Amino acid sequence: MKRGLLVYNPTAGQRDVRRRMSSLIDRMRERGLDLINAPTSGPGDATNIVRSFLPRGLDLVAVCGGDGTISEAACGLVGSDVPLGVIPAGTSNVLAVELGIPLDLAHAENLLVDGVPHAVRLGHADGRPFLLWAGVGLDARVMGQMNLALKRHLGRAGIFGTALSEFLQYEFPRLEVEIDGVRHQATFAVVCRARHYAGNWIIAPEARLDSAQFEVLLFAHRDRASLYRLFREMMRRRSEHLSNGLARVIRGRRVAIRTLEPYPVDIQVDGDCVLKTPVECHMDAVFVKILVPRR
Repeated sequence: MKRGLLVYNPTAGQRDVRRRMSSLIDRMRERGLDLINAPTSGPGDATNIVRSFLPRGLDLVAVCGGDGTISEAACGLVGSDVPLGVIPAGTSNVLAVELGIPLDLAHAENLLVDGVPHAVRLGHADGRPFLLWAGVGLDARVMGQMNLALKRHLGRAGIFGTALSEFLQYEFPRLEVEIDGVRHQATFAVVCRARHYAGNWIIAPEARLDSAQFEVLLFAHRDRASLYRLFREMMRRRSEHLSNGLARVIRGRRVAIRTLEPYPVDIQVDGDCVLKTPVECHMDAVFVKILVPRR
């Protein structure tokens, strides 16, 4: 019998998943995998849970939740060869979209038994590992001010009110973004590891999770009409926000972002607002193994 750890956000997505996780544990036991039940209780908890159980000997860590919880669990596996099985249960599930992981529980759970380990390189933002992106400006403010109860009960619709409010208040802070020693100006920036954003939107079409470089989206306009067009074009998934010059993407291994305003600007890391400027992001040879479908 293999031994694993099941970490999950009990309020991920739009339903309480405790009962579903108990049923999953029973099904996995019948398939030769004994999972320890480990629900999270707050931000950062998934990382601490994984780190505390690793010394006890695990064959697998499974995580059920949104991109934030999955990222936290991955952080706990840094330095370990134990693979991570992902069961998407969040609002956007970008990591699952990137890796082709099924979005429904019935199919995703099969990866815990027959998934293939795929090495994913981690980025680092001020020492905090991340899988997908580090966003500076508007998206971080939305994540930081979001009503979690509304998000839980309404899903993406629960985010809309906060997004609209922050959009209307956004003052386009002046940012200096240094990429591999070259300085650029922006009012909104996203350091990308993933090509997708906010679900299946396309933010950086050349980004890859196994790449040794970041794809850094820079938006430098200072008007709401252009900002609206940026998100509209990303949602349309044709990358016209880049081809029409609305924004640009610059590739690099080291990124430093500071504000030119007299106040710090919020930063979201994998969907959680956890940092403020200034921030330094870099790539190194740190990987986690994530179970994906056989090709």
